Amino acid sequence: MFWERWFWSSNAKDIGTLYLMFALFAGLVGTAYSVLIRLELSAPGVQYISDNQLYNSIITAHAIVMIFFMVEKYIFNFFLNIPEHRNIHSDSYKCNNINDKGASTSNNNNNNNDNNEKKNTEYSKFRYVKVLVEDPFNNRDIILKVTKGQKGVYIWESKDGKYKYVGRSINLYNRISSYFMPSILNTKGRRVLRYLNKYGFSHIRLTIYVMDEKSTLEELIELEQYFIDSLKPLLNVDLVASSSGYHESMSQEMRDKLRKQRGTPVYIYNAEDLTLLHIFYSKQQMYNTINIHHSTLDTCLLQGNLYLDTFFISLDIIGESTKTNLLDLDQVKELIKHKRKMYNVRHPSAKAILAEFKQDSSKNLEFHSLNSLADHLKGDRQVIRDYLKGNKQGYYRGKWKFTYKN
Repeated sequence: MFWERWFWSSNAKDIGTLYLMFALFAGLVGTAYSVLIRLELSAPGVQYISDNQLYNSIITAHAIVMIFFMVEKYIFNFFLNIPEHRNIHSDSYKCNNINDKGASTSNNNNNNNDNNEKKNTEYSKFRYVKVLVEDPFNNRDIILKVTKGQKGVYIWESKDGKYKYVGRSINLYNRISSYFMPSILNTKGRRVLRYLNKYGFSHIRLTIYVMDEKSTLEELIELEQYFIDSLKPLLNVDLVASSSGYHESMSQEMRDKLRKQRGTPVYIYNAEDLTLLHIFYSKQQMYNTINIHHSTLDTCLLQGNLYLDTFFISLDIIGESTKTNLLDLDQVKELIKHKRKMYNVRHPSAKAILAEFKQDSSKNLEFHSLNSLADHLKGDRQVIRDYLKGNKQGYYRGKWKFTYKN
């Protein structure tokens, strides 16, 4: 619909077009001011504007409109917004070209995927963007840029085209990034994991089909089934898209029921051996029961970060997980409370510090941040910072010498 496309659009090309239209309108307004100024200056004395303050305001308005509403919107938004994002977001299933340090999306995939897509005319009803990533391990930043918060189908494929694996997820980055985790690769519980563990990621390419945000779970499964049927992937254990090929802690019918009644289930695993520990009915239940901050949970889900360096959180059942040790809610709360006490909070900008004891090197200590050092020595952070920066010479309290570790 017109209103939905142009006023609530998340498509970068449409947004860029809106910026261009706004810049053109602002240019017309600025030009009108310019014409009025020139008419006033066309002859000596007052022509049209007798109020000097109004004349000065028109000059100022002309400059502001032309610079900030036309030039800035036109150059910094239209020309930067469309070329940077048009190759990632699209409303059609055509694929554009993008190259970035070995990672690319291309409609020339050198395999049979495109031929199969063209032959199946009914299949064109699905809206998706196809992204091809070469050397996926070293181009995880590209994967994050493309798949963050998206749903779709992913295909691991050896460069000779012989071995393929088809998977799907409603949270693509979280699912794809899990393949790079040693704790998952070492399980070797599935063919694709045994292949990746043996050959690594240097001889494999990743194809991602990012579906439209309005696509349903049924359409996602249908898309996955299409690729399974057309590619006959050797690394897939089960050739039925609706099944993981291994045990499931609850039936698909029950999961769908929970989604409708309480929201999207959230699965929490032990990252060390991928043991399923608990299933939360929704994000809100996690917020209320274990006091996890919503931004922390979103980061764990979108970027695949481990919570408290111990727990892997996912919106999908991890097929590689063959162990289940479901804990009740009180046990989960107690376990997380225990891990929180042991967890050292590390600020992104924190630097490790070596504290050398003057008289005995065996008493040297290492701290992950300035705060942890100050807490241990019961000292003032600013004073310790002065010793670290060299603003104060000698030993702190006559005993300690501090240096940043590389």
